[in-house]
Amino acid sequence: MAILTSLRTARDGGYPDELREHLRRFGLLDAVGDVALGRLLSEASWFGLPGGVTLTRDGENSQALFLVITGCLGVFVEDDDGSRRLVAHIPAGETVGEMSLISGEPHSAALVALRDTELLRVDARSFDTLIARHPRVMLNLMRILVRRLRATTQRGHDNARPKSFAIVPLQEGLEGENIAARLAVALGEMGSNAAVVDASAASKSADELNAFEASHDIVFYRGDTPDGAWTHLCLRQADRVLLLARADQPLPLRPLDVPAAKTRVGGLPELLLLHSNGGTRGLPEHFTLKSRLFETHHHVRLGQPDDIRRLARFISGRAVGLVLAGGGARGFAHIGVLKALAEQRVPFDHLGGTSMGAIIAAGVAMEWSLEELATRMRHAFVEANPLSDFTLPLIAMVRGRKVSNLLHEHFGDIRIEELAKPFFCVSSDLTTGRIHVHRQGLLWRALRASVALPGILPPVTQHGHLLVDGGVMNNLPVDVMAQSRHGPIIASDVTGEVDLHATDERYGERPWWWLISQRMRGTPSIISILMRSGTVGSEAQRRIVREQADYLFEPPLAEVGLRDWKKFDRAIAEGYAHASTRIEQQGVPLTDAWSDGPAVSLQQPLATL
Repeated sequence: MAILTSLRTARDGGYPDELREHLRRFGLLDAVGDVALGRLLSEASWFGLPGGVTLTRDGENSQALFLVITGCLGVFVEDDDGSRRLVAHIPAGETVGEMSLISGEPHSAALVALRDTELLRVDARSFDTLIARHPRVMLNLMRILVRRLRATTQRGHDNARPKSFAIVPLQEGLEGENIAARLAVALGEMGSNAAVVDASAASKSADELNAFEASHDIVFYRGDTPDGAWTHLCLRQADRVLLLARADQPLPLRPLDVPAAKTRVGGLPELLLLHSNGGTRGLPEHFTLKSRLFETHHHVRLGQPDDIRRLARFISGRAVGLVLAGGGARGFAHIGVLKALAEQRVPFDHLGGTSMGAIIAAGVAMEWSLEELATRMRHAFVEANPLSDFTLPLIAMVRGRKVSNLLHEHFGDIRIEELAKPFFCVSSDLTTGRIHVHRQGLLWRALRASVALPGILPPVTQHGHLLVDGGVMNNLPVDVMAQSRHGPIIASDVTGEVDLHATDERYGERPWWWLISQRMRGTPSIISILMRSGTVGSEAQRRIVREQADYLFEPPLAEVGLRDWKKFDRAIAEGYAHASTRIEQQGVPLTDAWSDGPAVSLQQPLATL
């Protein structure tokens, strides 16, 4: 038991009165009297487990009952792929290990300290003695198990959101950037009871820290120095870790010493990149090594309150995701949907899309106004006609140079990682037969892959893989957005039902000169056929992922086809009319209000410990 820090053994009889008071709060020991408490203490062992450390389940721990005195344990199970998944929290005042203790069978889950945790261990022999002399303990235990079974049946799994966040610096000289306090204020405006704990609380006991957490919705542990003792305590105490760094300074080459269990609970840490000049262009040196250090990142521009508000929505699970489907010229309707949502002051916090939807979502991620977005889309697709550089169709019907030049003209050399708002787009990998999610690299290049309709535009090559239009496999990537679980998702689907038809049932058998003489009337052209082929293959998948959206718009667009570029204004107007009517009838079921905790008055001072 080398990983356990023993505080006191049961047989010295010197337990403090605070421990006895803790035990009286356990449902297991309800109405059993002081004699039973004394017997329990005489047989138990009291020890501490640092946050992030796994409780070994061999030897004397193989079959034992554990009472969580302070702190919190996480219960992990192993999935079929060998990964461990958090399924429950065991907070102070609860017990764990009783099932294997009663059944005599080996335990089936791993226990990890999510905080610095104090435990009381009762082995099998001591437990048998306790229940033989105090049967009330067994009755209490049965009631606890029944309540847990009922809760599991109703809830399915533990949905508790992260409560404590560590904000720790990766660089020196960040003591003056109190992002934690700004986030707490933003969360307070949402109705959350948020607080900050800084190094002045270093002398507080784990019991005091846990009590402070229990009285708030969210607690930020603010680290002081990159490798200080207080910073490491913050890491052990937190559910999630946010790393703080300036964008104009190099990131450290070595990864932060985050307890392994923390990465399994909430993933790798997230990076907060501070920008002092108001822009987000430019990434810090060593950013490409992020796989060793952090999972995702957020740009925080000092002097931009909206960035803090957006980050607060991410932390609270209220960040609004926007997913836009591909659909050629029908995709212009997305702009009308965005206009209707913007009039209701709905924020767009993270964005994703496919093909034309990806291009429009990228414009939102660039923070273009809706007027600028419409102007750029009109220039690129109505006035410029990018699908006009025809070539010998050895790879595709057009060269694709016009499309590439237009995308580069409007998006420049900005990388996806530099965008002010998180963004992804989807292409289809013909090499592997899977979707490819673009979250990094040149933005225009990723969009070029997402719009590469097979047969019309040449594929984009990446490390030997052939990437084509994302609509081939996933034209509405709500499922990709849903994996992040940051909040509600709005989707706009302009695909519509299959509208490609021919009036001449023998048109495919006609000679070419006859088709030309009839000016292709009632006959889909090869481009129309290829464009529809680029989305029809994902029809079944599209119907499935639509159910994962919290709010779905489907502009009818009955008279707008995939190639009706000249119907730009009509598509926008129909998208706006559809979204406005739906909002008027049903409202927008999205809110950044904190609903699971006590609200606080905005006039109250920020709580600290």
